[in-house]
Amino acid sequence: MPESNTTNTPEVPNKTKWHHKSLGELFTEFKDFLEDLVDLREGMDQRGTIINISNNKKMKGANAWLLMCSIMVASLGLDLNSPAVIIGAMLISPLMSPILGIGLGVAINDRETLSVSLLHFFLSVIIALITSFLYFRFITPFGDITNEISARTAPNLLDGMVAIFGGTAGVISTTRKDKSNAIPGVAIATALMPPVCVAGFGLANHEMDFFLKAFYLFFLNSFFIALSTYLVIRLLRFRYKEYPNPKERRRNKLFMVVFSFIILIPAGLILWNTYQELQEKKTINAFINTHFENDFTAISDRDIDVTDTLTKIDIQLIGEPIKQAKLDSCDLLLERILGKKVKITDYQSREIPFEEIQRLKNEIGGFQGELDTKVANLEKIQQEREVKIAQLENKVDSLQNKVVLANIFKETKANYPLLDEIGFSKDFQQTNFDKQEKIPVLLVKWNRKKSLKTRKVDQVKLTEFMKVRASLDTLLVIAY
Repeated sequence: MPESNTTNTPEVPNKTKWHHKSLGELFTEFKDFLEDLVDLREGMDQRGTIINISNNKKMKGANAWLLMCSIMVASLGLDLNSPAVIIGAMLISPLMSPILGIGLGVAINDRETLSVSLLHFFLSVIIALITSFLYFRFITPFGDITNEISARTAPNLLDGMVAIFGGTAGVISTTRKDKSNAIPGVAIATALMPPVCVAGFGLANHEMDFFLKAFYLFFLNSFFIALSTYLVIRLLRFRYKEYPNPKERRRNKLFMVVFSFIILIPAGLILWNTYQELQEKKTINAFINTHFENDFTAISDRDIDVTDTLTKIDIQLIGEPIKQAKLDSCDLLLERILGKKVKITDYQSREIPFEEIQRLKNEIGGFQGELDTKVANLEKIQQEREVKIAQLENKVDSLQNKVVLANIFKETKANYPLLDEIGFSKDFQQTNFDKQEKIPVLLVKWNRKKSLKTRKVDQVKLTEFMKVRASLDTLLVIAY
C-alpha cells in the first residue's frame, strides 16, 4: 500500500471545555463549602436531646422552686426598674423547658410528651402568676408603674421575630453533643419572665389592660419558641415516635400556619399603630418648631397626647406670648395635615420683653467670648509646658547618654591601651543617594607605636564592640 502523506499532529486541548470544567469544579466546591457551613446535622445528639428536654419539662420539685425564685427576682427587678436584676431572673428561670417539650412533642408526634409538656406549661404559668400577684399585692413597698413595666405592655410584630430567632438558637444549642450556654441568652432575648410578672402586676392592681397585653406578649413569645423548636427538629429529621399519616401531617401544618397568622394579627396591628403614632409625633414636633420658635419666643417644654380622634398639644413658652388668633390658625392648619381634630394649648411660664432678650443674648455672647479666651490661654500654657517637658526630657537623655558613653570609653581604653583619643557623635550628616541622613560616628586616634595592620584589626574589633555596648545598628568609625 502506498504510504499515507498524513502526519499525526498532537491534539490541541479545547480551552473552552477546560475553562467550563474548572468553573464547574469551582462551583461544586463552593456548594460543598456552603453545605458544610450551614449543616446542622453535624454534631447533633438526637437521643440526648429528647432525653434532656423530656427530663426537664416537668415543673415540679426543684424546677418549681427555681421558677418561684426567678419570678420573685424578676418582680423585684420590675419594681426597682432595674434591667440587671431582671436579667438575673431570666438566667435562673426553668420556664423554657416545658415550651421546648411542646415543640418536641409536636415535631416527633409524641403525644405523651406533648400532653405532659402542655400540663406543666400551664402549671408554670399558674405558679408564675400567683407568685407575682402575691408580691405586687402584699409584699412590695412601691408598686408604681415603672419604665420596665410599661415596656412589657406594647407587644408587636418585632417581639414575635425575637421569639422566633431566640427559640431557634435555643433549640439548636439543645441538640448539640457539646452543650453551649445559648439557652440563658435565649431566655434573656425572648424575655419570658418579665411579661408574665407584669401580668401578675395587672391582676394585683386591677389593671386588666396591663394583664391582657403583658400576657399576650408572654403567650406570643412562648408560641413562637415552641414553633421554632418544631421547625428545627423537623429540619434535623428526628425520627417520629408514632409515624403520622399524610392527612394528619397536612392537618398539623395547616393548623400551625393558621394559628401563627391569627396570633400575629394583634401584634402586627400594635406595631403599625406604634409606627403611625411615632410618625405623627415627628410631624407635630416639626410643625411646632417651625411655627412657634423665633427670636422672641422659645419652647421650654412640650407634651403631645395622641389618640385616634384627638391630638392634644401642651406647649410651655418663654418670651413673647403667642396670640390666640395664631393658635387657632395653627390648630386648623395642623388639623388639615393630620386629618383629625387638634387642640394646642400654650402656657406662658415667663414673659420676657424684647430688650431683656437682647441683653441676655449679649451677656451670653460676652461670656462665650471670655470662655473662648480662657480656653485659648489654657491651651497656650499647655503647649508651653509640653515644649519644656520635651526639652527637659532631651537634656535628661543627653546626660544619660553621656554617662553611658563615659563608662563605655573607660572600658574601651582598658581593652585598647594604645588608643590615644576617642570621640562620639550621634548627629553626623551623611549624603546617601542624594538624601541627607544622620548616622552615629566614632572618632579614634591610635598611638603610632601600633602597626598599621594591627590598628586595622583592632579598629574592626572596636567597631563591633561599640555597636554591642551602645546598642547601635550602624556605626561609622573614622581614624585620624
